[in-house]
Amino acid sequence: MCPHRTLTPDELLELRRRLDEIDDGIIDLIAERQAIVTTVGEHKLRTGAPLRHYAREREVIDRGVQRAESLGVSGRVAREIMETLIHHSLGKQEAHKLLHSEHGQGRQALVIGGLGRMGEWMSRYLDMVGYHVDVADPVAKESPFDRVHDWESVIDNYDLVVVAVPLRPSNAILHRLAELRPRGLVFDIGSLKSPMRSGLQALADAGCRVCSVHPMFGPNEIGLSGRHILFVDVGNAEALAEARALFAHTAAECVDLSLQEHDEVMAWVLGLSHLVNIAFASALAESGEAVPLLRRISSSTFNAQLKVAAQVVSENPHLYYEIQQGNAMTGQVVEHFRGVFDNLARAVRVGDEITWTQAMENANRRISAKRNGE
Repeated sequence: MCPHRTLTPDELLELRRRLDEIDDGIIDLIAERQAIVTTVGEHKLRTGAPLRHYAREREVIDRGVQRAESLGVSGRVAREIMETLIHHSLGKQEAHKLLHSEHGQGRQALVIGGLGRMGEWMSRYLDMVGYHVDVADPVAKESPFDRVHDWESVIDNYDLVVVAVPLRPSNAILHRLAELRPRGLVFDIGSLKSPMRSGLQALADAGCRVCSVHPMFGPNEIGLSGRHILFVDVGNAEALAEARALFAHTAAECVDLSLQEHDEVMAWVLGLSHLVNIAFASALAESGEAVPLLRRISSSTFNAQLKVAAQVVSENPHLYYEIQQGNAMTGQVVEHFRGVFDNLARAVRVGDEITWTQAMENANRRISAKRNGE
């Protein structure tokens, strides 16, 4: 077929049919790969091998990139495909491992706020690892789990109590739990910890097994590969170990922090990132420019930023306000950012290219070093 002539309708139809066949073949190969992944996961389960094998993951990605480039295919595209396949493979192996976990067998769990977004995730997770899960939540919403309307009267039925309510009422619930002195492990999953400091301390003082947990991901996550779960010690090493063991069968990275360290880090990780993205989206919304037009003529950097900002502003604005307002550390971070922003704006205004260049080079050097583990 001559590459320079116009295709006939029949020729175009035949090429599209061939593309459909290739696409079907790709899906078939992915399914075959997933079947092999399941077999490997079963081996890991039997032998107790860890879910992640970082050297093997790098090998698979590098091999895919090299083969793609040898065939004239973009190495970047190949890397994205291989990383996606690995992520979903780990998720499949993780789910298989969780389903065969006996961690929660014969145990009862209560999720207070179990019909909220992260409360539902926590309920599903506990159910997957074998707990019988009850939820306590005033929201009129269907749930696959048994609902408890007076959780205070039955609190001693539970081996585990998870507080998954919004930040504002969390501390009062923790204080009430301290008065009831439940026999089971207690932890919250709040985005900030200092607003709950007194409630957590009250539980510790009452002799309860208590710690604090922060899953650093949203409620739509399936596999936890590449995700982080933070654990905050409030004075009970047994409770901390028990909470960590709850997630031992996942591929998540577990990180221990003090309460103070947690909120200091969150001022950057959540406070600054949310603020920057909300400000970016708000500036666009108030600019009078048509966002659809900007999408059509935008750069890859703009599109990437817009995608993140759109995700942030689609979340619960009340929760995001609580994360800003409830962290005493955020103000310092915001002032620091304001100073950096003003310095860059001044450099442009007065023609100070050296300051601008040094700022970019210094940021690139430091961030690259962090990314490479230096």
